[in-house]
Amino acid sequence: MDLQLNPALDLKYIDQVYGDDPVILYMIFDAFLSDSVPRWHSLHKALHREDMKESASIVHGLKPSFTMAGLTWIRPKVEVLEQAIKENETRENLMTIYQTISAELNELLPIIEQESERLKQLQ
Repeated sequence: MDLQLNPALDLKYIDQVYGDDPVILYMIFDAFLSDSVPRWHSLHKALHREDMKESASIVHGLKPSFTMAGLTWIRPKVEVLEQAIKENETRENLMTIYQTISAELNELLPIIEQESERLKQLQ
């Protein structure tokens, strides 16, 4: 891959889907940062309020964005959270799953931000 992306991302997936197109990849990363991340934070609020209908809707809508952004291994974890919401797990259990995913996501966000900025310069 000529774009020399950070290996913390699923480079095989990114290469298969986007190739070496910095424009489309920048758009994907930018959308993830500007749309998916705020929705992920709104999921925390919905879980805290124990609004399971809203939580299920948010998490279901977010699942593809993790894959699209090259965070393919996070999607199954989000699917576990979605299933736990559907099964009416306790708020404590749901928050534990959410926080585990968030901790991993928070480590990866600076990488996506950095790559997004770098790809923006390549346009």
